[in-house]
Amino acid sequence: MLRKTIISLTFTFIAFNTHAQFFRGIGIFAGGTMSSHKYVNSLAIDSFFFAHTSPAPSHRSAERFSWSAGIVAEFLRYDHFRWQTEFEYCNKGAVERPLIVPWPAERGNRTVNKYSNLQWNNFAKIIFNEGYRGTPYLMMGARLEYNLLRTITAYSSVAGSVRKITVTPDVAIGYEFVTYGKFKPFIEMHYNPDVLKLKVNNVTHTNRMFELRIGIMYRPKKSSIDDCNAPRYHGPSY
Repeated sequence: MLRKTIISLTFTFIAFNTHAQFFRGIGIFAGGTMSSHKYVNSLAIDSFFFAHTSPAPSHRSAERFSWSAGIVAEFLRYDHFRWQTEFEYCNKGAVERPLIVPWPAERGNRTVNKYSNLQWNNFAKIIFNEGYRGTPYLMMGARLEYNLLRTITAYSSVAGSVRKITVTPDVAIGYEFVTYGKFKPFIEMHYNPDVLKLKVNNVTHTNRMFELRIGIMYRPKKSSIDDCNAPRYHGPSY
């Protein structure tokens, strides 16, 4: 019985320390998003049938400004390379002035196409050397997006056909600030374009988003800079 207890405690201790080294931090963030749509109509411009304006003319939509929020966790025991995984609520979309009369060109009032997504994001995180005020880092990865809600007010035959589930690439730069405690504020800028293009008849549609985040990370373990091999004073009787 005692032997089984010791073995059980040993494996528990090993598992705990393994996970403690693997897990590096958990945090929350809020962000501002800036997104727009691009439409490319493959038909040549003509002055009689105006087929190049249907189902949408070639154009870049105006920017839609909105918000995002999420939780983040960081893993791997390496000091300069981590895996970061996130669950995020993110708003995308575009501001349009839909074409009403092809010639002479007459456009309607400003209107917004809105997409609210639940996302599972995963990144490879490359961490550079810590400076006096903080640590810069680079992130590269992808977002698995599920469209929870959408409001389509312009070019509905194209914008309304956006996939319910999609994967988009993401690259980002970030900076984590130095603090004396275990809570570390950070700031990030993300670039998130579509790679999987949507094609409806002769029109190709893509989205592009920039996201600026601010957040805070809780790190239960000290960083490597705190674990240096500097000599320590142990008292006069050491």
